[in-house]
Amino acid sequence: MTPQGQRAPAVTVYVPGLYGREGWPEAAPAALTRALARTAHLPAGGAGYAARALALFGLPPQAGLGALARLGEGCARDDRWWVRCDPVHLAVDGDRLLLLDNDSLTLDGPQAERLCARVAEVFAAEGGVIEPLAPTRWYLTFPTPEALEVATMAEVAGRDIHDYLPEGHARYWRMRLNEAQMVLHKGLGAGHGGEAVRGEANSIWLWGPGYVPAPAAPAFARVYTDDALIRGMALATGAAVDALPTAGPGADIAHDTLFVLRGAQGPVQYGDTEAWRAFLEAFITRWWGPLAAAVRGGRLAGLSLVADRGPRHILRPRWWQAFGRWRQ
Repeated sequence: MTPQGQRAPAVTVYVPGLYGREGWPEAAPAALTRALARTAHLPAGGAGYAARALALFGLPPQAGLGALARLGEGCARDDRWWVRCDPVHLAVDGDRLLLLDNDSLTLDGPQAERLCARVAEVFAAEGGVIEPLAPTRWYLTFPTPEALEVATMAEVAGRDIHDYLPEGHARYWRMRLNEAQMVLHKGLGAGHGGEAVRGEANSIWLWGPGYVPAPAAPAFARVYTDDALIRGMALATGAAVDALPTAGPGADIAHDTLFVLRGAQGPVQYGDTEAWRAFLEAFITRWWGPLAAAVRGGRLAGLSLVADRGPRHILRPRWWQAFGRWRQ
């Protein structure tokens, strides 16, 4: 129990991929369905990984995701325009060109620096500069950027890029994407005929253009995540940030806390129903079960579960008690 006079903390768990995506063929595990039946269901706003995250932190929808992610990499806040310029692999699938995201690449530091230098030449004439802050996470800035409207990496991963090509000053950006593909193609090592194999970068994806938003009031005291974008959002709102624990939430939650679990996101993007189901089964055991028990025991004031689509689920002590009386 929480000491008398001290408010118990609340916990939010963000699980992108929880509901699969439209047309998802697999049903959720029965244990998850039973657990969520004991929660209140509330509207959660616009769908999408980044859109839901911005809403959780109380940040404006137009916030620059690239600039926020750069903040999450440990860079100082600045007033420049930034866009993520991540290396990706484009795979031919019949008449489709599927984007395999930067998490699927096997780039090391020296390889990334060499390829990044080639891509930087594409943007140099307009004063573009690329910072490779991690082997598969690159950041592009311009003194005077062209208008750009583009889907996030999370929206495009595993899909045909022809449905998501950049808008805004579309001709400029699409030409630059083609040029980047050409220089990366020339940069492929010998041994496979110049053709990229899975895990190699043969293109880039630009996403999240804009600026760091003005500081916002803290939505959470502490955030646990392995994603630079979420770290940046947390830092922009004054939250403390820690690496995501692997074994579960632990028992020492003292402040309003957000956990971001991305283990279902990749399986959903690439249609791996078996891995998706395995993650959800582990989630119920390692995360939901202990957190729900903390709500029942009064150690948490509430538990929220949010996905990148669908409703928000709320579990509170009184709701749990009312549910138990109804069941009797």
